Amino acid sequence: MPSINPVNRVDAFLGASLRLIIILFLGRFIIDIGTRMVFPFIPQLSAGLGMTAVTFSLLISIRTLTGVSSPLLGLLSDHFGRRKLMAIGLVCQAIGVLGLIILPWPGAILAMIIFGLALAAFFPAQQAYIGDQVPYIRRGRVMALVELSWASAAIFALPLVGWLIDEVSWRSPFLIVGLLSLITASLVWLRLPAIETRSHSTLSWGQVREICLRGNVIATIGVALLIFVAVNAYVTVWGLWLTADFGFGATTLGFVATGIGIAEGLGAGTSSLIIDRLGKKRGSSLTLVITTLFFIALPFSQNNPFIAIATLISMGLFIEFTVVSLIPIYSEQVPEARATVMALVLLGSALGGTAGAPLAATLWEWQGLAAVCALAAVSLLAALLILWKFLQES
Repeated sequence: MPSINPVNRVDAFLGASLRLIIILFLGRFIIDIGTRMVFPFIPQLSAGLGMTAVTFSLLISIRTLTGVSSPLLGLLSDHFGRRKLMAIGLVCQAIGVLGLIILPWPGAILAMIIFGLALAAFFPAQQAYIGDQVPYIRRGRVMALVELSWASAAIFALPLVGWLIDEVSWRSPFLIVGLLSLITASLVWLRLPAIETRSHSTLSWGQVREICLRGNVIATIGVALLIFVAVNAYVTVWGLWLTADFGFGATTLGFVATGIGIAEGLGAGTSSLIIDRLGKKRGSSLTLVITTLFFIALPFSQNNPFIAIATLISMGLFIEFTVVSLIPIYSEQVPEARATVMALVLLGSALGGTAGAPLAATLWEWQGLAAVCALAAVSLLAALLILWKFLQES
């Protein structure tokens, strides 16, 4: 009996080639470092730019708001190919982060806009690339493996970012991320397998409009928006809270971010192993409820830094499980226009993030942690109701 090639065996288990997954993971890893690095270090970065924390959170919201361009970029991905848009996204990140350390205010606004185009271009193209190549029954596993990049950015990169801010300068992490973005753009363009399915190329603009107005598509946008109101409230407030209440510096915040990242990695990894069997809708709904309960409980940990950190880390696990488990559901709402739908998901996430960061910072200064957690809990419960009523699952 002929032996089975170990590489083929691994590819069969994963649902896609290991080479494809590694390259996509690296691209997302660099994008996620850039996306995540601004949140835990708001006190230090805002001071470096000569801003208040609220003003800097508004600058982050400008970057997030750039995600409204994602539907157009999703269309471009459907028409012209996934690899092109992924490479363009990485180049935009390089320009954006380098612009932040070069341009004086108000040039930082322009830099943040270009910075925001990175995720808006990369995410829908990457998710559509996976959706085109991996059958739905295995898609949850592959998408969850790539989404481990989000946790990995916190585990391996954010402690280094915190150390660089404390020991070198606030500009040094931006310089390094810019250079890595250019290197990874070349890798994605030259080494990612050129299997390009342009699913949208046969659809007219009228059909595109009709797709965007479907009830399940609008609901998909709403679910993403509400969840990312909560997610951005979480990532915005925990650094402010630990700095204000417990006096944590950038290096300590970096290590807390590592703990959260490890939990997120466990969440994404658990999703990759069980979500296809558990059921994507059932599993994500369960963790939406659990995450809501954690937001309700978080204000009761304000007097003890160890309980506070443990609660934040636990929340990271369930938030990441939820976000990752929902991605394959999103990708199946309109299979013939997958990149466009994933771009609309990013639009909803961008709108939610745009609202979430300044709302969280404002509520934090007005009424403290309890008000931020109330906002997040209500948003998650609303997302759960929309998910069950409107989103279809193959």
